[in-house]
Amino acid sequence: MKEIGIGIIGGGYMGKAHAVAMSAVGAVFNTNLRPRLEMVCGSSPKTSKKYCEAYGFKRAANTWEELVKDEKSRSCNNRKPAEHTFENSTYGTVFRKTRFL
Repeated sequence: MKEIGIGIIGGGYMGKAHAVAMSAVGAVFNTNLRPRLEMVCGSSPKTSKKYCEAYGFKRAANTWEELVKDEKSRSCNNRKPAEHTFENSTYGTVFRKTRFL
């Protein structure tokens, strides 16, 4: 069974929902690629650590940039609330730094 490290930016309602969903992939889908909750980033180092412990991630990131650059987090999911402009937003920056598989 091959694993892929998952990084999630944001640990609120949608971050939690996606962490739970990623954890359930093996039980729901017949696939050889299984998500592994690798790293989470909240709005501060304190909330990152809280989400890490609560949702079962291996590590907490201090910044979203740290998560995006992390080699073990092969898939990064941005679950922060939507911002108004794409180009100057976290979304735009994350998209431009994404490592496509």
